[in-house]
Amino acid sequence: MFAARSRRAVAAALAAVLLAACGSGSTSLPTPAPTVAPTTLLTRLGTDTIAIEQYTRTATHMDGVLVSRSPSTRVSRYSIAIGRTGAPTRVDFSVRDGNNMALPNELQSLSVRYSADSVYLVGHRSTGDTARAFAVRGPVLPYTNNSYALYELAFARLLASGRDSGEFAVVPLNIAARTPTPLAVKLIGADSARINFFGFPLYARRDTHGRIIALDGTKTTVKVRVERVATADIEALARDWAAREQAGASLGAASTRDTVRATIGAAHVWIDYGRPALRGRDVWQNGVLGDTLWRTGANAATQLHSDAELVIGGVTVPAGTYSLWTATTPSGYQLVINRQFGQWGTDYDRKRDLARVALHEASVATPVERFTIELQPQGASGAQLAFTWGAKQLSVPVATR
Repeated sequence: MFAARSRRAVAAALAAVLLAACGSGSTSLPTPAPTVAPTTLLTRLGTDTIAIEQYTRTATHMDGVLVSRSPSTRVSRYSIAIGRTGAPTRVDFSVRDGNNMALPNELQSLSVRYSADSVYLVGHRSTGDTARAFAVRGPVLPYTNNSYALYELAFARLLASGRDSGEFAVVPLNIAARTPTPLAVKLIGADSARINFFGFPLYARRDTHGRIIALDGTKTTVKVRVERVATADIEALARDWAAREQAGASLGAASTRDTVRATIGAAHVWIDYGRPALRGRDVWQNGVLGDTLWRTGANAATQLHSDAELVIGGVTVPAGTYSLWTATTPSGYQLVINRQFGQWGTDYDRKRDLARVALHEASVATPVERFTIELQPQGASGAQLAFTWGAKQLSVPVATR
């Protein structure tokens, strides 16, 4: 009982601090300055448009609307107060469905206040508020998935300071956030920038005011391209996407998760993997999705488990759990069997490789939209491990002794 009261007291105190800093404490967003023309960014994954963002930025405020449609249509609104140094001091953030209706049992809005060394968050639900605070070091940068306009805040601060690079403390607009993530940004010449997007380069083209013209995320794990377009009625677009979703024509998740299971001789085998979609892309150029070492799926590393010894491509694989990777070599593709497992799909340690075996390459008559792994039976104690995506299939024999 005492602990519960203490938590409520802390939440109330944080809320009071934040509301005092934010004036009335209202989570409604002010209308962007009418004298500033809005900028519109379109985000594509392959040929699919997955988000559109429209915003205005002045010396004191940045206000925007972000509509995303994967896995379902969501409308996010943000209003950011900017201090004299160019640093964000406050954010009001809200999320609704495509018809501007509140999301049941989910966070309705979020209020955030930044101080010199801390961030305070208050999440608003119909059932009550939740408060959180944690320390930050360095200049902060708000972040939410599918928003690329927010990087302009980093560009503007660097341009104002006369520096060409800096490290920012990324704070997600999420009540579950517990710690910032460091993010390095470097301005290149007068019209470009490189963002260290969680360990991968996100390249930006910008104008002399630091406004985004385009971004290339094909070297990152999200694989998107972003471009500035003419203004659009994104409220109407959100309603259209929501209507398509309700009619059963949702864009769906960028990648789904699946598990394939099989009995090979005396071995019980399962493979857990992510299933990205083609979305109009030629995914087999320059490796797979541009990677010469691919996670053989999406998101978390692909895992294979067997309760008995296997022989894969002529190599003995003891019973246990492994991660599977696909390597591109001058002579073709290889399956990499690695002793590490349970990690994110960008965390690969070559020192823990068990083996690399050649994969047989073939074409399929009907292209496969979502990446698919199969264990196809081959006799009483064998199978073919097959990876199929687009018009290509890679395979290797699997057997028990």
